[in-house]
Amino acid sequence: MTYTEIFEHLHQNPELSFEEFETTAFIRKILADEGIEILDLPLKSGLVARIVGSKPGKKIAFRADIDALPLEEKTNLPYKSKNPGKMHACGHDIHISVGLETARLLNQKKSELSGQVLFIFQPSEENGKGALEILKTGVLDGIDAIFSLHSSPLLEVGQLGIKEGAITAAVDLFKIIIKGKGSHGAEPQNGRDPIVASAAVISALQTIVSRNVNPNDQALVSVTHIQGGSNWNIIPEEVLLEGTIRTTNPETRAFVSRRLTEIARNTAAAFEEEAQVQIENAPPCTNNDKELADFAWKTAESLGLKPVRPEITMVGEDFAFYQEKFRGIMVWLGVGKTKPLHNPEFTANPKSIELGAKYFSEMLISY
Repeated sequence: MTYTEIFEHLHQNPELSFEEFETTAFIRKILADEGIEILDLPLKSGLVARIVGSKPGKKIAFRADIDALPLEEKTNLPYKSKNPGKMHACGHDIHISVGLETARLLNQKKSELSGQVLFIFQPSEENGKGALEILKTGVLDGIDAIFSLHSSPLLEVGQLGIKEGAITAAVDLFKIIIKGKGSHGAEPQNGRDPIVASAAVISALQTIVSRNVNPNDQALVSVTHIQGGSNWNIIPEEVLLEGTIRTTNPETRAFVSRRLTEIARNTAAAFEEEAQVQIENAPPCTNNDKELADFAWKTAESLGLKPVRPEITMVGEDFAFYQEKFRGIMVWLGVGKTKPLHNPEFTANPKSIELGAKYFSEMLISY
């Protein structure tokens, strides 16, 4: 199959996190047909392949994520998703295609390769847990560096976003339950209204970024879900608030979580109510190694590609879990300027696959 046929098949057959069974079988067949070794690992979905060069050298890894999103596709592509409510709206079909084409090119150039390259086709990036499953296997122990890519609808085909330091944010999820006292809507004096308290909490939380975080830092706090009440004339017992915290350095991450907890509890207490706060840490900030970023930039220039320094995005990316343990870099691959990621009208130009594969195969061999 050509890389275009591979991409179109993947786009038509998206699978959600930890359900990528057919996708894994498809990747396995492509690799097996190329004679590439697939490691035996305790993974329910996803896989790791290995190419060993003819000479000793470094042990490095390349990661491509493989899951799709729970979205109904709204493009007019002739190869649009055949699975209702599922779509490759984050470019993971591009990532897989680049990974497979890069593996094919490296396998053809084993004689030029020193050391070995592990190709990680990782499940479940979208829920932030797939990288941890790969790390649990121990397959990456002792690697010298790890490389990855992410599709960018902000860059044209042929452009690469390369930057040292933070490129995506640390992600935290919070849940706040405001506990008051229910009463008849006509007798508010007999209750303690958690809806009014919740409104005050929501407003107060906006002061964390605007008044507590250094303006030169990057952070956000968003309340994205409110649930409370059952009828128009009943003051409820409690209200649920949920949302997300995004930050780009560990100190700010810890501070914002602590400050959110203080504001929620103390504001609720001012209304004689209680705030129960839960904060769940998701992936940390993706933080590119400087030496690898310089190397990636020079490789791009040597191939006549157009490297640019992208702005930090506040989305999350579980590639950061690898970077906590190993030197790593994620490069933004231009797929043509189009609708944003996670949008049902997102499209990616498959011409980016060939350029991406040539780029990563050259970089992996050179490194």
